[in-house]
Amino acid sequence: MMQQLAWHFDFHSHEQIRIGHDPDVAGMARELAAAGVGEIITFAKCHTGFAYYPSTCGTPHPKMKGDCFGEVVRACKAAGIEVLAYLSFGIDGEAGRRHPEYAQVHDRAKGPNITKDHFVSTCPYTPYIDELMLPMIQEILDGYEVDGFFFDTMGAMGICHCDYCEAEYRGRFGKDIPAGPADPDWGQYGAFRRERAWRVVEHVGKYITDQKPGAKVGFNWVGTVRFPEKMPEGVTCLTCDYSTTGPQSLQASFHASYSKTADHPADVMYTIINNGWRDWAPRPLPGLEQTGLPIWAHGCRPYLGDRFHPTNRLDPMSVRAIRFMGDVQRRVAAEYPGPDARQISVITMLIGPEAIYGGDLRRFAADHSGVVPIEGMHHLLLDAGHCCAIVAEAFLASRLNETKLFLLAGNEGIAPASDRQLRAWVEAGGTLLVSGGVPKVDGKPMDWLGVVREAAPWQDHIYLPLLQADPEKSPVLVHGNFHQIAVTDAEVVLEAIQPYDCSHGMRFGHATGPVSFTTSGVPALTRRRVGKGQVYYLEAALGADYLNLANYWQADWFRSLLETLLPRPLARVVSEAGTVEVVPHANAGTTWAFLINHGGEQQTFTGRTVRTFAQVPPFPVTLEIADPTGRQPARVTVAGQPVGYEFADGTVRIPQVCDSIWRVVRVDWR
Repeated sequence: MMQQLAWHFDFHSHEQIRIGHDPDVAGMARELAAAGVGEIITFAKCHTGFAYYPSTCGTPHPKMKGDCFGEVVRACKAAGIEVLAYLSFGIDGEAGRRHPEYAQVHDRAKGPNITKDHFVSTCPYTPYIDELMLPMIQEILDGYEVDGFFFDTMGAMGICHCDYCEAEYRGRFGKDIPAGPADPDWGQYGAFRRERAWRVVEHVGKYITDQKPGAKVGFNWVGTVRFPEKMPEGVTCLTCDYSTTGPQSLQASFHASYSKTADHPADVMYTIINNGWRDWAPRPLPGLEQTGLPIWAHGCRPYLGDRFHPTNRLDPMSVRAIRFMGDVQRRVAAEYPGPDARQISVITMLIGPEAIYGGDLRRFAADHSGVVPIEGMHHLLLDAGHCCAIVAEAFLASRLNETKLFLLAGNEGIAPASDRQLRAWVEAGGTLLVSGGVPKVDGKPMDWLGVVREAAPWQDHIYLPLLQADPEKSPVLVHGNFHQIAVTDAEVVLEAIQPYDCSHGMRFGHATGPVSFTTSGVPALTRRRVGKGQVYYLEAALGADYLNLANYWQADWFRSLLETLLPRPLARVVSEAGTVEVVPHANAGTTWAFLINHGGEQQTFTGRTVRTFAQVPPFPVTLEIADPTGRQPARVTVAGQPVGYEFADGTVRIPQVCDSIWRVVRVDWR
């Protein structure tokens, strides 16, 4: 079922800004309702620490007229729109200035960073939660008809050396919090932070749901790819407010690919602002459509991040965006698969706490580098023409029946239970591809891949031979540490090619070394049969390198590998340039395939600001759709109009020129 559009109104305000001096909340509610916006987030307390209602326990904004929060809540509820209260969780300038003991301390030697105005980072393990946050939550529950709460930011769960954190750590371990990652106890500190984080999240969430069963309670980023585990009681939804820099529609697709497998409803937030949250200039409208489409296609809710005007009314740029996205929503709804259809992804990537936090949990809420190989592999799959799901280990069982190919991309470790589930699934006939390192299982290397990996890296870049000879193409360069592996009972599929005369760390001028003319004798890709299935191991760090450098020939090479690993997927796009994503849905009689054109984004010189200005570039593609039962198509349509196709070997091949941001190809089966 298609998720209804939602809107987040950012309202962080300096003490000198007039608030609520020219309100029009009725006009706001009319615009939102007319566009079919089903839910909004509006501010009750911002990062500066000001309340936007007449709080008796918090600090009302000194230049506010009336009750800005309450006026918005009442107007939107009257228009049938659900409302969540925004409360800044980890930044509160007023609380930090009035109570320095609440402030986070990132550097023990420097102490807390207390500014004279604006933001101050707060620590949720001080009395801040019980003395300020919960009383404000109670005021809102008692005084306003809200449908839930949205808490921001979860940087509060990071590194802190305040007196309260130091005292708890010292009481538990008899020593001070480690100074940094070089300390041998850094992993112990990561596990300590993780346990406390879920304790305080559950404390706050249950405080709400115990009083208001059915309330929507989300903590920004909690339960998403940065924290890929089952959330504690009291968390009822997931919200991913991803980076405003870098490719926007690709990030939306990545986070929706994960969120669709979670055990709670999921929102994926992106901004209408040209340069992220940092300015008021609006993004070009095509970029809003291009970014919202993969979120809808994967079955999640697009949550548009916007700024609310201090007058307590919609800014003209907000009206413009709301009307535009309302029209997009109507067009998508007209094409959306029927209510009994399911989004189907036969490729699944597995992530979990060890993959993201590190085997000893040292990276918890402090370093998100574990996401890099997984995000890169997602983009690589997309450019190779395939749709995927990304699932946390806690929910692995939910993907076993639908998945035909599982991927582990740069996973530092997986849980023993996950290892057992995957092995049983492979033995029953599944295919597993492990790349970028052998995962640890209970501290030891995964023992059924048929390879032994040396501890020290051998090369820091290598070349992969082509899977099919082609005089027009060269071997494929992959950066990243490459370790020598020896096979035990696996077979070698491909050997690595070394850079010419270059050893680890050596550069050829400024660059990586050119390719040697012969293979090295060191395996790069191996295969081992396990029961009825097979497991492949690829030593190259393909996912991480693709995210960082996007070597297109890696996508071309990977497309060829997938033809072996997954010879007859439900749907794939054959695209010379990649760039077009396919997201299939199906019910008993019909398959729908979203085709989403991710092209057209232009970057600033630094590459930080990325936006699609106007029409996307056209890409000729061939969409392939197979029916698992072998039926023939009765008709193939786009926007209700018949289109040409070929049918052979149980697969429908539909040529298209993707010259629009999106379209839905529908195949009705006989």
